[in-house]
Amino acid sequence: MYKTVFVSTFPPRQCGIAAFTSDVMKWLNRAEQAQSTAIAVTDIAGSYNYDNRVWFEINQFDKDDYIKAARIINSSDIDIVVIEHEYGIFGGPDGIYILSLAERLSKPFIVTCHTVLPQPRGYQRYILSQLGELSAGTICMSSHSKELLSDIYDISENKLHIIPHGIPVFDRLSRKGLKKRYGFADKKIISTFGLIGPGKGLEYAIEAMADVSKAFDNALYLILGQTHPNLKRYEGERYREHLVDIINKLGIDQHVLFVNKYLSIQELNDYLSMTDVYVTPYPGKDQAVSGTLSYAMGAGKAIVSTPYIYAQELLADGRGLIAEFSDPKSIADNIIKILADSALQHSLEERAYAYGLHMQWPIIGQQYDNLLRHMIISKAREPEILKA
Repeated sequence: MYKTVFVSTFPPRQCGIAAFTSDVMKWLNRAEQAQSTAIAVTDIAGSYNYDNRVWFEINQFDKDDYIKAARIINSSDIDIVVIEHEYGIFGGPDGIYILSLAERLSKPFIVTCHTVLPQPRGYQRYILSQLGELSAGTICMSSHSKELLSDIYDISENKLHIIPHGIPVFDRLSRKGLKKRYGFADKKIISTFGLIGPGKGLEYAIEAMADVSKAFDNALYLILGQTHPNLKRYEGERYREHLVDIINKLGIDQHVLFVNKYLSIQELNDYLSMTDVYVTPYPGKDQAVSGTLSYAMGAGKAIVSTPYIYAQELLADGRGLIAEFSDPKSIADNIIKILADSALQHSLEERAYAYGLHMQWPIIGQQYDNLLRHMIISKAREPEILKA
């Protein structure tokens, strides 16, 4: 039996990293010889009702909590630590407080990189480079991210491991039956899911619907998800209201619908099963990974995406269509192309589904289990300087 602790955000906090960590732990704990718990990074201390998988809680903005967590880990029977790294979930400039924990660990740790920037600013390069240097291994989710971690962040290639973003094993449900059940019979469904906020490019997809709805009067764009909790806390629903203004000005309120809730996996399975075209309209080319795009691949969807790095990698070889950045007409043209050609839609769906099989959690969970076992045996680093 080996014991792992994950340092990450954690449910019920509504955060993609939290959901990811919960899934990794679930699949690891299904292994006969693995046991994992979490140290939860909390943005508002005491505001989450964590379950018994959470062993300790770090106040994101309290540096002393990171130091305390390191001491607790060092004095425990934990075999290996996994740090889920995303700049925005840790305190200090660019999340530098995570180094206060990492530098003090006497246990081996690995880092999972959720964002790998080609042009890091401020402390971003320093933080990820230090984590890579101190770690027993670094996980990334794409070939391009691996190249950046080696070339830009100077992390040794022998420490780098590619494990794709895990996805649920979705049931392939009846599109027609679900549309009827949800009140969307005879609709052509376009969808996007995830926490809502600036930087997702939703305004471009909405503007694209002006052209799509002219070609297909029964087209309906479902925007699935709540406003990001941090954004809502400081700005309320200002961004969503901005999107509604765009919809009203274009006169397409019958063709865009917000499903304003945090979807369960079963609900997400239903909505993706109903979807004819899935859209990721991100405006930035440096998106290192997209869990929502991975999920759409796993559900076997015909996908239209802007050419951010992760999308180019996943949608290569005819697994999806690429639209231009920040270009509603390009997005619309590609959506229309799919809706007008059932053979093309079917081909894209089957290619996406076939590719997504290797990202399903039973396979990804086994890869994490194999890597952790290997690290415990042969990659555990000796503490260089153990700080008090």
